[in-house]
Amino acid sequence: MKNNPFEKYGVEYLSPSSINKFRKDPAKWLVNIAGYKDALYSPAISFGIAVEKGITVGCMTSAPIYECVNHALREYDTIYEKMVDDEFTDYDFDKCREKQMQLGSVLEKIIPLYRKFGRPVSVQERVELFVDLPIPIIGFIDMLYEDSVRDIKTTGIMPKLRQDYNFQLALYSTAKSVPPFIDAVYVTKTKTELHTLPIDNVDYWFGELVSIGHKMMRLLSFSSDVKEVAHMSCLCPDISNEDFFRQWGPNEILGAKEIFDIKEIEK
Repeated sequence: MKNNPFEKYGVEYLSPSSINKFRKDPAKWLVNIAGYKDALYSPAISFGIAVEKGITVGCMTSAPIYECVNHALREYDTIYEKMVDDEFTDYDFDKCREKQMQLGSVLEKIIPLYRKFGRPVSVQERVELFVDLPIPIIGFIDMLYEDSVRDIKTTGIMPKLRQDYNFQLALYSTAKSVPPFIDAVYVTKTKTELHTLPIDNVDYWFGELVSIGHKMMRLLSFSSDVKEVAHMSCLCPDISNEDFFRQWGPNEILGAKEIFDIKEIEK
């Protein structure tokens, strides 16, 4: 495809996460591709990464559970090193330690459940699909089996399907032609449960994924100047951070003020 507005902005591929970001907050996506980003770390994210690592080792090897736990715990060292490199300081280490103490008991219960599925064909497999867009859509599959594709989500609230998951798993299912499932590891102070949620209507969700990709392309086609794109888009970024679920980091706020010409209230 000759016309490639993404190229002017250094966007070499799309992903379920970038498409979901655009779907929920196109102004933030525009700010991000202009180079204004913030590293994101939290105890919940760290815990989820560690749980997934432990499950992966448990499924791909016959290692005893305590070895899987040790592999999972080492993920915290890697995360801490990244936080130091990114100069990230706003991290709740007390909450992190609280979550970390649960890791052993969670994996002791969840790994045997996963081993009942058998050994995966692959883990963290890269998939790349070319559709009618000038760049591919790329993702990474947590667990690929002969008869299914599965994505691990760790959560402290009762699991339910989200549109984010539908778009993500539709890509994986389309790439591998097997049914998709979300495996939600539900963890509270008193419970550890595995909830499996099937994703239906894969063709529909994949079609919507591609459709959003076209909207992203049309937005960038306005101009090679990101400020002009922002002006022509008529988007109004909300950088107040009043909405807990739509938080902007300091670099993103700086970028939004610059790109969207947001004026400060004079004091």
